[in-house]
Amino acid sequence: MAAHASAAERLNLERNIKASAAFREIATACFRQFRLNEDILLQRRNSEALHQARVALRRLRSAFSLFKRLLMGDEPRRLQEELRWLAGVLGEARNLDVLLMKAKDSDLRAKLKDARNKAYGDAVEALGSARARALMLDFNEWLQCDLDRAGGSATSEGASASEFAARALDKMRKKLKHGSALAETDDEHRHQVRKDAKKLRYAVEFFGSLFDDKRGARRHRKFIAAMEELQDCLGALNDLATGPNVLAQHGLANHPARDSVVSHDDKNALIRMAQSSVDEVIDTKRFWR
Repeated sequence: MAAHASAAERLNLERNIKASAAFREIATACFRQFRLNEDILLQRRNSEALHQARVALRRLRSAFSLFKRLLMGDEPRRLQEELRWLAGVLGEARNLDVLLMKAKDSDLRAKLKDARNKAYGDAVEALGSARARALMLDFNEWLQCDLDRAGGSATSEGASASEFAARALDKMRKKLKHGSALAETDDEHRHQVRKDAKKLRYAVEFFGSLFDDKRGARRHRKFIAAMEELQDCLGALNDLATGPNVLAQHGLANHPARDSVVSHDDKNALIRMAQSSVDEVIDTKRFWR
């Protein structure tokens, strides 16, 4: 068993690899990250292992979305739904971990710990369930054996990963650009922008090695830095929106110390910072062109 939680590994895709083969390598890496952290989580209920397991599932689901033109048939959609279910179970525990890290009041901490213990119990039960075991087996069999038979569109399957990546990254960057009027919209839309930004960040990480000449590597580093800043800002906004809901879900909405775990950041200031970060991402030179 690994001693520490496992972060996402750096992918080294070959320059001339086909898009379908790139998907298999990316999905395999995400699956491996999940299973490594699942092992630690089952043994020790470690919060960082749970966080990294969720990251692995998000990255894997993003890969499915990114390569959906290549993934024919009903099985990819079914697998995605099952991955969404598992990520949702782990998310309940993660939300409580986030609040618990901020809690100073002893009574509130005790109540959050009780809720967290139950949520971790639910997560461990889900991971050990027949449904989760079937998901792991079905996914691995589909990825290793059925993906080639399922095929994709002739254009997509024959494309090099570099060509596929450039088109996909352009599309995702454009989507972020047109969906980013953050001050003129609501929390739900800002949450969608956050999800779009995460997907773009994961795609940037997936495809970075395809554009690793001197100029590409320099631009990639700058793009990642801009994306990290954007995710920090959007994450803070998300905490403002979700913290009260998590407390209410566990009967703690009226706890005397509730304000100690709900962010007091200036929402308008955060929105301005997030908008500035979106603009920075859009203005950063593309490493894939």
